Amino acid sequence: MAEYFENNKWVKEKRDFPTVINNIASTQRIRQSLTERKLRRSHLVTSFALGNKMYLPKILLENRKYAELLVPFKIITNHDVIINYLKENKIGVLKPILGRQGQNIYFIERIKDKYKVSDHTTIHMLSHLELIDWLESGTILKNNSYIIQRYVDARTRDSEPFDIRAHMQKDYEGKWVITRIYPRIGHQRSILSNISRGGRTQPLEEFLAKEFPDKKQEYHDQLLTLSMGLTKHLDKLYNFALSEIGLDIAIDRDGRFWLHEANNGPQSTYHEKERAVHTIGYAKYIAEKGIVLTNQYDQLKFAKNQFNSKTSKLTFHDQADRINIGMLIPEKEVNQLTVACAYVAKHEEANFFYFAPSDIDFNAMLIRGYFYEDNEWVAKIVEYPDVIYDRLRARGINQYNMIYEEFEDIYITNEFRGNSISKLEVYDKLATVDELQPYLIPYRKVVRVKDISHFIDQYTSIIVKPEVGSYAKGVHFVEKKGFDQYFVVEGANEKMMSQFEMLNYFRALIKKGALIVQKYIKTRTRDGNPFDIRAHMMKGRQQSWEFAKIYPNIGVHYSTISRLPEGGYRGDLGGFILYNYGEDQRKILGDKIQETAILITEKFEALYSEYRISDLGIDFALDEKKNLYLIEINVKGIEVFLHEFEVAQLAIPYCISLAKQTKS
Repeated sequence: MAEYFENNKWVKEKRDFPTVINNIASTQRIRQSLTERKLRRSHLVTSFALGNKMYLPKILLENRKYAELLVPFKIITNHDVIINYLKENKIGVLKPILGRQGQNIYFIERIKDKYKVSDHTTIHMLSHLELIDWLESGTILKNNSYIIQRYVDARTRDSEPFDIRAHMQKDYEGKWVITRIYPRIGHQRSILSNISRGGRTQPLEEFLAKEFPDKKQEYHDQLLTLSMGLTKHLDKLYNFALSEIGLDIAIDRDGRFWLHEANNGPQSTYHEKERAVHTIGYAKYIAEKGIVLTNQYDQLKFAKNQFNSKTSKLTFHDQADRINIGMLIPEKEVNQLTVACAYVAKHEEANFFYFAPSDIDFNAMLIRGYFYEDNEWVAKIVEYPDVIYDRLRARGINQYNMIYEEFEDIYITNEFRGNSISKLEVYDKLATVDELQPYLIPYRKVVRVKDISHFIDQYTSIIVKPEVGSYAKGVHFVEKKGFDQYFVVEGANEKMMSQFEMLNYFRALIKKGALIVQKYIKTRTRDGNPFDIRAHMMKGRQQSWEFAKIYPNIGVHYSTISRLPEGGYRGDLGGFILYNYGEDQRKILGDKIQETAILITEKFEALYSEYRISDLGIDFALDEKKNLYLIEINVKGIEVFLHEFEVAQLAIPYCISLAKQTKS
């Protein structure tokens, strides 16, 4: 559906796609929806992104020309960057790297032992500690998303902040023109000159005559020359794909010109008609010439060796009329599971291939997929699949965000965040469910080492483990043996400590990362080895929870379970129960484990209903009285070694069911 302006009103009706799409304020490639990317492949578009506040200085510095216009800045990684900057420069400006229209910008000045922090209109005087609290409570220190920039003192004779905006566009001949160049003047009490933030404007000649009467013509000519020269230079650096830029130029008290930033889709509140003339003119120009443009910032790359379908000599895969399943894996992690999935997919009459992040051609929306043919993997070029079996499990991890954003319109088996889940968060959520109370082990977050000593006094034997982590890394067993004697075990390391030594040891660990303390549940085989029971839960064809495998993990260390590569071993559940608990317990305990696993899985899924979850690993402890306790729930890196085929028998039908939902 499109809206057409007819008879002085907008009319909505169904029309064919236009020859040219004028995409005002183009977003960077990684932020474009799959729909927008498809339109860019099949239609002419007018605009391409400049990039964020980091990319423009980078390419100007690399090419040197006009680099002297850049205002020096530093990326804020912690509060020390700001404190140290102000020691040297006294004054600075805090800016978000992805900011627009002067939003969330702060002026900061060191005045003796205080700090004056100003936003658009308000001022706060903060002590050193108050400044750190303010920084840590907001967004400035998060994800390296802010810079601190040198303050350019550009103010009028009436002490109003100002800059000069040059709105540049390509016209009907594809040539650059100055649509409008004008001053933006802010309030005296403001740090910003943006019109969108309450500023004002006036004719450039009038402004220069008042503020710089002796140099009005010189500055006027310099602004026109600089605006055109810089714009053409930037266009060249961006592969001549730019069509519109807003340049923000400041003139300081010494008469030096500075480039604050360059913007896509600049505001045109007072010159929309002039802007429209060039917008339509340029759209007609690229339509008549059939010009297809792009620039390096609009290209997506994940790795240096990223697959490029244009230069590849691989053949295209004939997908036929089948469901196409793509298995996303970490780089070079091809194993028996990929082979098992290929066999099951063939039986299910579905196409199956695996691929890693470097196998994606983001720009052509094609993949170098590996197909299992005649007992070997063959690389072919293939379109994006109908559904993705996610074994990478990296959603939410910064370096992989572009991959999951690329596939946002495709069903992916897992929507849960890929970084290790907080055990404390899970325990807290599960603790709100009454039916799960009998299975939860007493726990608490370690805030001070006293929390550990209190748990030892209460339970004698405890487990201390990282709040975030997996594979039993960093898990400690602590037992009070007698007066001032504590037995501390981590993996194969065992040591007797005094209370002072033990508390100092954990005090150092607390500084490295958050810890949880739990009551120790004695879970040992008849041979004295520690064990846990893993229930690998997956969804299958009916999209309901099923058991991929339930098995005991038996360790070789004193208190924690060892992974298979580290000397641990895995058994058959039925035989394990028979050997350790007797024939009469084989069905009783087996049924109990299954029922509890289903209960916990369903409750966990309900607690995290905002995510699609299809794969969980639940670890149980079984004490000497045969009571079952939940150790933890795993959502990432669930081991499939020795039961790959069982996993494939559930994963592939589940993928097919998701794909059928899409097609229906």
